[in-house]
Amino acid sequence: MVTSGTSARPTPAAVVRSLAFALVFCVAVFLGRQTVVDGTSLSLVWPAAGVAVVWFAAQRSARTRGLDLVLLSVATFALNALTGLDAVVSGCFAAAGVAQVLVFGALFARWCPQAWGAGGDRPLTGLPQLMRLLAAAVLATGASALLGPTALWALTGHWSWLEALVWVTRNTAGVLVVAAVCFRAGCLLSARRRARAGEASTVVAPVRWPRGWGLVELVAAVVCSALAYVLIFGLYHGLPVAFPLVALTAWVALRFDTTIVVVHGLAMGVVAVLLTLAGHGPFAMIADDATRAVVVQLYVVLQAVLGLAMAMSRDERDVLLARMAASTADSCRLAQEAAEQRALAQRAMAEAEARGELARAVLDTVDVGIVVADAQGRLTMFNRAARQWHGLDADASMDPAQHAGSYALYAPDGSTPLSIVDVPLHRALREGSVTGAEMVIAPVGRPALTVTCSGRRMSGADGGALGAVVAMTDVTADRVLRRDLESARRRAAEQAGQLEAAFEASMVGNVDLDLTGAVLRVNPAAAAMLGYERAELVGEGWGRFVHPADRDERREVVRGFLDAGAAAGTGGVAGAVRHLHRDGHVVHTQVSTSVVRDDEGQPLYLANQVVDVSDRVSAEDDVRRQRDVSTRLLRALSDLGEGVLVEHEEQITYVNEAMARLTGRRTPGLLALPTSLLLVPEAEQEAWLARRVPTPGRVAPTAPLVTALRRADGTTVPVEVTTVALPDAGGRATLTLVRDLSERMRAQAALVASNEQLREANRLKDDLVATLSHDLRQPLASTVGFAELLLDDWQVLSEDDKRQYLGRIQKAGRWADDLLNDILTMAQLDEGTPTPRTTRVHLPSVVADVVDRLGRDAGAVDTGGVGDLTVLADRGHLEQVLANLLGNAFKYGAAPVRVAARQRGEHVALDVVDSGEGVPEAFVPHLFDRFARATTGVAVGKKGTGLGLFIARALINAGGGDLTYQPARDGGSRFTLTLNALGEESGERDGARDEDPRADLARAVTLG
Repeated sequence: MVTSGTSARPTPAAVVRSLAFALVFCVAVFLGRQTVVDGTSLSLVWPAAGVAVVWFAAQRSARTRGLDLVLLSVATFALNALTGLDAVVSGCFAAAGVAQVLVFGALFARWCPQAWGAGGDRPLTGLPQLMRLLAAAVLATGASALLGPTALWALTGHWSWLEALVWVTRNTAGVLVVAAVCFRAGCLLSARRRARAGEASTVVAPVRWPRGWGLVELVAAVVCSALAYVLIFGLYHGLPVAFPLVALTAWVALRFDTTIVVVHGLAMGVVAVLLTLAGHGPFAMIADDATRAVVVQLYVVLQAVLGLAMAMSRDERDVLLARMAASTADSCRLAQEAAEQRALAQRAMAEAEARGELARAVLDTVDVGIVVADAQGRLTMFNRAARQWHGLDADASMDPAQHAGSYALYAPDGSTPLSIVDVPLHRALREGSVTGAEMVIAPVGRPALTVTCSGRRMSGADGGALGAVVAMTDVTADRVLRRDLESARRRAAEQAGQLEAAFEASMVGNVDLDLTGAVLRVNPAAAAMLGYERAELVGEGWGRFVHPADRDERREVVRGFLDAGAAAGTGGVAGAVRHLHRDGHVVHTQVSTSVVRDDEGQPLYLANQVVDVSDRVSAEDDVRRQRDVSTRLLRALSDLGEGVLVEHEEQITYVNEAMARLTGRRTPGLLALPTSLLLVPEAEQEAWLARRVPTPGRVAPTAPLVTALRRADGTTVPVEVTTVALPDAGGRATLTLVRDLSERMRAQAALVASNEQLREANRLKDDLVATLSHDLRQPLASTVGFAELLLDDWQVLSEDDKRQYLGRIQKAGRWADDLLNDILTMAQLDEGTPTPRTTRVHLPSVVADVVDRLGRDAGAVDTGGVGDLTVLADRGHLEQVLANLLGNAFKYGAAPVRVAARQRGEHVALDVVDSGEGVPEAFVPHLFDRFARATTGVAVGKKGTGLGLFIARALINAGGGDLTYQPARDGGSRFTLTLNALGEESGERDGARDEDPRADLARAVTLG
């Protein structure tokens, strides 16, 4: 019996079939329960027994055995309970049904394993198989009777052998009639499906469908059967004359196909049972219900067995006749083939005799060694090649055990003598054939030969051994060549493996392109460089990942390289190429391309090495920006109007025009002079040199030194000198500010009244120098220091360290740039109040632009209070002031930061409010002073020059507005910008104009 597997799940189609069978079974149970004998729990008819057997036979290989058992049990229990039986009896009947199905399946599979429904695909043929089917049905229903009637006896205390017999006969009839029909139909449908699929069918019993007069006879048989049942079960139902119906069954069984017989038997059995249940026919005269049920079921079984026995016996005869005809045809065919073989053998013998002499001549001319031995293994023939290789002829008198030693036969290693069992000739004689056996022939005084041997045993007509023949082929040179090739292949494989491993593991991007530019393969480094998976790159055109600005140029470079390389055959091309990362940013790379060619010099593909130099390009940009910062700083120092002198060790490296005017020399002439000897009188050299000695542990400018400079014409100029020591990579660098004291000393008497103003000016200058020495020195020192680290240790630094150092350089550069912007703006303010370029400014757009430049802090700014207002202002000044206020709000205050605007008459008030601690009360009066820095609160430890609010108020005041401060209502700071509102007539009165982005850009550049 085939059980369903537990490891494989049933298919959905199998589950659907199980549910369909369960539905049919429920219908059969319901119909059977309608024939319950009055006063008992037994049904007279039980077609469900046959349906259950067909169910489990059809689903034998569907892996639904567990599901089928559950469905069978649940359906039997539920339907019996619903039709009047209590739960215990219903459960016993369900167990009886399961036992009946399992016992029948096991016995049927054991007795008829090749039949359809038992695991095979053949129909039931012959009386023995019918008897096995009947026996399996009787034993299965008997096993279920032990559970069904026994349950009734246990519940009612009444046991009736007649009720048990009813159980067995009704279930046997149901199994026999329904299973016979369904097994036959299932076998024929299965054979038809295999035939449509092109598979060979194992159904050997012919299916004979009636045609012509046969069809007329079938119609007559059906009509006669119907008339007979009408007469016997209708008109003369009082007469016990059911036996004439057996003749009809015999007629159908003898004349028609088994399929028609089983369908006829099923129809006649159903009609007999239904008429008997209705009280018609000879069986209805039996008064006892149980006895009547037994008799009618026995009648149905007898009719079915009789019809099946006669039809299946005919099928068995037909199968035997078909097999005998096939066997006879095979025998005739084999006899004809044997005759043809004998004729061929005779012709072959004649031809062999004619070719014998030719064969011997041919054997002596070929370069293959031929060795022949008789049935005892004694040598009978060597051809010419074999005699030359061995140095001996075949010796028939030699003992076969001496062949290996006498003919110098060795194993493939050339040193181990062969035993007799390993000699190819004897192996062929013993085993029947030998193919590709290798050995070494090494006679004394002759070069050793490596040969491969193939041969076979020669047999006579009676099958006895006649001897053996072996052909030997000299493969000495081939083995040497093969060893060389294998060694070369191993080396090539090792090199290929190393190259492949290097390609995959390289930290440098490796990309192979075909000649059209499509990606053949790419290593992980190159894929990660562009942010793609490797599978996404393969097959794509590499030009797609090249920056559009470099795409055409790179294509032309590679095309020119290929055209030039076609003649030269070697070389490569390298250059800087920008690629596009998956997220859109630009990846700067250095690409080296070479051509891989075949043995004939034709290009196969392009091998590219791609090195990510984005960090280096970024570092170069940062250094370039720092140089720009330094240039702008020196230019700003030149604009101060004082002499500026930068020294490195003993050499002047920079002087401004003011310094050149003080000394009366040109700038190139000053750069060539040693300052210690030529710039001051000899008596004051010591003081001049002392200004360059910094105070230990303190970075600050030296005390102002009053000395004199020697001009080119020999005169001297009194000056005040302040020196700041700057750390530098090559030693010590100093920045010296030289102030001309000539005018001051000449007009000292006249300037007594303005001493307080001069003292204030000196303080401001000292503050500037202090700012330069402290705030500027720190970003410059940081920039120089980290740049030195990058330049000196670039190769050993990790990528994270490089990014960290470059980030610090960038931060220091921005710090110095902000400081320089403040200094330049302050210098412009010192030269006079700047003239604003008043335009119509849409306030929400300005606020949005400034907030957008905040970067990561932009999300913490609430601009919902900025209405749709337009003001008259200088857009560049307004953006600079707003950026300062928002920067201070995050630097000294806390998020969230609110920006709101409201119109008050002819003015618009723009508030910037933060949520921090606010300005210390003691510092509020000095909040807008130049170089003002709070010494308490959150400002302590924060970087700044103290110029931001001073510059902001000056710029706003220049445009006719104002900047004020007051504490916020809920804590924090509130800075209010008062701006001129745009009225209907104010634009024409004030000469206002529309915003011009190009003018704003030029003004922004001018402001720094």
